[in-house]
Amino acid sequence: MPERKKEDTHYCFGCGKENPIGLKLQFHWEGELLTGEFIPLDEHQGYPGMTHGGIIATLLDEVMANALFSKGIFVVTAEMNVRYIHKVPTGKKLRLCSRLLNHHKRLYEVEGWIEDGEGKVLARGQAKMLSISLPEQ
Repeated sequence: MPERKKEDTHYCFGCGKENPIGLKLQFHWEGELLTGEFIPLDEHQGYPGMTHGGIIATLLDEVMANALFSKGIFVVTAEMNVRYIHKVPTGKKLRLCSRLLNHHKRLYEVEGWIEDGEGKVLARGQAKMLSISLPEQ
C-alpha cells in the first residue's frame, strides 16, 4: 500500500488548514517539546467565559498526536486521560505542549499540557497512541 502524506489530512478538525470549522492548530518543535498556541473563542465555551471540556480534550489530543505526526508517524488515540486542573478561559492565548515518553513497536506513550500566558498548567493529558497505515483514497 502506498504511504500517505501529511498533506492528505487537510480536513483534520484539529490541524487541517482547509476545514472551515476546524481549529487550524499549528505546531513547532522547541527542543524536545512540541508546542503550539490557541485562543479559544466564545464558540468554544461551555459555561460563559470557560472553554468547553471537550475542546480542551481535543487540544490535548491534537498536540500529543502531532508529536508523532510531525515526524511522519500516523497514529490514532488508543487511550487518553485528561486532568482538568484550572478553568481554561476563552479569549486568552493558550500554550499547548507535548512530548514523547516511551514507545514499543506500534504503541507510543505521550504526555501533553495546556498553559496560560503566565505558564500555569491548566490541564494535563496522557495518551497511548497506536501507529497506523492510512488507506488509499
